Amino acid sequence: MTAQTHELAVAPIPRTIDGIADALPSAKRAAFNAEARATEAADLEACLTKWWAEAVLEAAAPTEDVSAAPGHTSMTIVFLRRIAAGGAVDWSEIEAMRHRGGARHIDWAAIDRARAAAGAA
Repeated sequence: MTAQTHELAVAPIPRTIDGIADALPSAKRAAFNAEARATEAADLEACLTKWWAEAVLEAAAPTEDVSAAPGHTSMTIVFLRRIAAGGAVDWSEIEAMRHRGGARHIDWAAIDRARAAAGAA
């Protein structure tokens, strides 16, 4: 199977304080800045990881609420959360799923934006 190239307008989000802050909307940016400034050096990596995941989800801009109740989680949300968490994603399987008839309810554009924001190949 040949990998398809999808045109993406989202740049990878650097896992830096400035990169994360720049990727967040202003209300969340203020919360991130406050938390990052108050975080001890030993805990800074966990803080950056949490907020980087939030920035990736923001960049994805899915059509459904990512914070939806656990009982109402779609495949789009499952994929977005996995990408934002930096989890292993089998992109060849994702591409195969994209072309299956039953996968038409997945927000593929959001998946593509999250993939780009996460810098996933």
